[in-house]
Amino acid sequence: MAQEQAVAPGYHITGFRRAVVWLVLLLSFAFLTGRLLYLQILEPEFLVAEGNQRVLRSYSFEPARGLITDRQGRILAMSVPVKAVYADPKAMHQGKVLHQPELIRKIAALTNLSPQELFERISNPKKQWANINPYVPLEQAEKLAALEVPGLHIEDNYQRYYPTGAVNAGLVGLLNSEGRGVYGIEQSFNSYLAAVASKRSAHKDSRGNIIENLGVTSPGKAGGNLMLSVDDRLQTFAFNALSDAVAQFQAESGSLVLLDVKSGEILAMVTTPSFDPNNRSSFDSSLARNRAVTDVLEPGSTIKPLVSLAALEQQAVTWNEVFDTRPFYVDGKLIRDSHAMDTGTLADILKYSSNTGMAQLAMRIGPQPIMDVFRRFGLGQRTASGLVGEVSGRLNADRRFWAEIDKATLGFGYGITVTPLQLASVYAALANGGVRMPVSILRQPHPQAGERCADPAEISRLQSVLETVVGGGTGRKAAIDRYRIAGKTGTAMIAGKGGYEHRYVSTFAGFAPISDPRFALVVTIRDPTKISYYGGVVSGPVFKDVMSRALQLYNVPPDKALQHGG
Repeated sequence: MAQEQAVAPGYHITGFRRAVVWLVLLLSFAFLTGRLLYLQILEPEFLVAEGNQRVLRSYSFEPARGLITDRQGRILAMSVPVKAVYADPKAMHQGKVLHQPELIRKIAALTNLSPQELFERISNPKKQWANINPYVPLEQAEKLAALEVPGLHIEDNYQRYYPTGAVNAGLVGLLNSEGRGVYGIEQSFNSYLAAVASKRSAHKDSRGNIIENLGVTSPGKAGGNLMLSVDDRLQTFAFNALSDAVAQFQAESGSLVLLDVKSGEILAMVTTPSFDPNNRSSFDSSLARNRAVTDVLEPGSTIKPLVSLAALEQQAVTWNEVFDTRPFYVDGKLIRDSHAMDTGTLADILKYSSNTGMAQLAMRIGPQPIMDVFRRFGLGQRTASGLVGEVSGRLNADRRFWAEIDKATLGFGYGITVTPLQLASVYAALANGGVRMPVSILRQPHPQAGERCADPAEISRLQSVLETVVGGGTGRKAAIDRYRIAGKTGTAMIAGKGGYEHRYVSTFAGFAPISDPRFALVVTIRDPTKISYYGGVVSGPVFKDVMSRALQLYNVPPDKALQHGG
């Protein structure tokens, strides 16, 4: 029996199916061709925009903050180029950086971190940004870039540097972590010193490197430079002299202000204790304030020339009147002198700093004429220095009732408060024939207009009397060979919550040379606890040293040479 073979039927594609397949292919090809024509010819901006989203980046470039210099051009603050280093922890994890201990140690050393600190900052694989160190020196950053670490980015930055350190720290101030000025000149003139960043666009690769700069979209501006009125040579000398005195008398703090009598410029302004603005690890904000403008004191006997002037203007006293200067009681309180004398004229009262004599004068004329003179000489109001934190002090001029004891103590500088800068401005006006100049911390290219606040004839007489304070009175330690010096000592008790304490502010204020006054200087030392607390003993020698240095540096001839036309 014959066996039949089964033959499988063939698979045949019908003409209809072929047509469908070709139609789909043709339509797909037409769509793709049309899309390409649309994107590349009719609307090419779409592809450009899509590409830019992947490689076009905007970034900012901030020029350097402005310089701060002294009047001679010596740099007190500058911005040094450095590199800011930050990381993309996610990219570093993907690049297996954390599995390379030796690489971690190298990165840490070049960014001034410990390996542990660095590891903690980049340990989270979900983070895409971590600050490593915004202030890496250029040499270290160059070595860091050579490592080609995945996820590690290096950008341009600046770090503020203060070449004179603690000497000018209280005056100049410093920047915070955001680059804004805090304290001192840095804060007072922050908007002028600060740079404005420019906005730029560029093509960058996947690692953030710039492939092509496309230009500036928003222009920036470099910070403005400031030339201060201070002389760094005097700043350095004054700071050291003041610091030595504070240490010698084991005092709490000290302030010193030196003014140019003719221009009102601040030639020196230092405070101690100070701080190192280049070392933020040990920064103490309590040391950063400029005590010459932020702290007030009761001026004590340094204010007696103004009280005398008020009495002379009221014709309530003459230079020939003799006072009984023995101790006496007012409202049950004893008024007495530390340098006792039985009788004396107004000149004697100033020379030997008699509280009893000045108390009698103040009680005789009352507080309002005294307050009027105080205001004319700039007390009770901020100066024109523009320094941040400057306070106005307190006169209590609107006080309705004055007890007799308050009137008496006003005569020797209690019941009001002033700043060291205000007091220096007062003595500059006394030195300038009764003309008060606007105080300036910036160097003045042209003379400023002053304001007359007293009769020049009476001021001249007061100058001669203040010379006797240094020549043979309470201010002998401020005397300078071959120069005629005018000055006044002040020793004021410090007020506490429960009344006046047995702590003192020791002050010496004066000017030189009398023949043609050039400089006014105020030295205040707070709470000296060793050797002495009298202003003439504590602050007088500092006055002598700093004033001598200023006269020498500015080639001011001695009075005898001036009198002979030399």
